[in-house]
Amino acid sequence: MKTKKYVIAIAIFGGMLFTAQAANLFQTNEDAPKIERSKIKIPGQGQGPQ
Repeated sequence: MKTKKYVIAIAIFGGMLFTAQAANLFQTNEDAPKIERSKIKIPGQGQGPQ
């Protein structure tokens, strides 16, 4: 009976550690630098290159 309680306690503790690690990884990915794209200006009809 003691062994069963220890196994359950270790499983719960391991699950908590896994959840905390996954949450930290998710937050660091959110702070990563984002790629900024330059806007391309498209001329209207009838306007050639100047």
